[in-house]
Amino acid sequence: MNSVNPQKISEKQIQINGLNVNYKTIGNGKIPIVLLHGWGVSSDKYLELICWLHSPAGLWSPSASHRKSQSENARRLHSPAGTMEPTINSKFKILVPDLPGFGKSDEPKENWDLDDYVEFVDEFIKKTSRKGGFELVKNILAKMQETQIQRRTNICSPSDLCLIGHSFGGGIAIKYATKYPEKIDKLILTGARGIKRKLTAKQRVLFIIAKTGKLFFSLPIINNFQKLVYKLFSKIAWKRKKDYYNATPRMKEIMKNVLAENLMDCLDKIKNPTLLVWGREDKTTPLADGEIMNEKIKNSELVVVDDANHRLPYQKPKEFAEIINRTLTNTD
Repeated sequence: MNSVNPQKISEKQIQINGLNVNYKTIGNGKIPIVLLHGWGVSSDKYLELICWLHSPAGLWSPSASHRKSQSENARRLHSPAGTMEPTINSKFKILVPDLPGFGKSDEPKENWDLDDYVEFVDEFIKKTSRKGGFELVKNILAKMQETQIQRRTNICSPSDLCLIGHSFGGGIAIKYATKYPEKIDKLILTGARGIKRKLTAKQRVLFIIAKTGKLFFSLPIINNFQKLVYKLFSKIAWKRKKDYYNATPRMKEIMKNVLAENLMDCLDKIKNPTLLVWGREDKTTPLADGEIMNEKIKNSELVVVDDANHRLPYQKPKEFAEIINRTLTNTD
């Protein structure tokens, strides 16, 4: 049985529309799995998940210390002394880009919205799925034949691509599925954003304080306490406030554009088989959002994971990967 050590997770760079893009990949299978990460993190957060996705039979055995901090996990995964040995699922090729503005990828040169990220993902998939030599010729001939069949039957045949979107990445995946349904086979959403809700009373109060407090905090002595007080507010407000505070000026504008968009009308347009995986304790995108998506997306299934929150894909990577692998195996 073939096995691979964690060093087989390659980190690569490509250029897309003038932006230097970093991504992680493992496997050479024919079925690509593209994972889109959440806001404020990067592909580094999903290292354990990447390994588990290549270990569908549960044959990957991390050492007892695998619950240590994420930064330590990242170092151990790339360490020659690492003990994690996933068994490769030869069917899959996993790709996890650092979305522009996050991780080691360049920041967008303009104030992007969700559609710009959708187009980026489309270009990323095209570039990372390219083949060379005889394989390229074979793919072109197959594509030509497929196109001729589609023209005669007026049917769009999806590729084998599985698109996974977490949080912010889930919003991108929703729009991608509505715009390019023929380019994906399966859609997996976890903690996906997209359902715009009215602010709660607490959030409205904190919003007013944040707005009016700008003048107050401009006073010389009070200004020294601004960061301390803001951190306090971040703990009792929603996570997005903290993400906004930590963002660069351009990413602040991009975040506004992303959060301004309500994707409710996109949901019933999704035709691809869709798996929704939600943490029961998710406070950022509550389980109620997953239930609405399950109701609106016709061909969808909702799986709820107990004792998990918005960080589910890297909070419980093994359980999350097992759910995905069961779905992919059962539908093949």
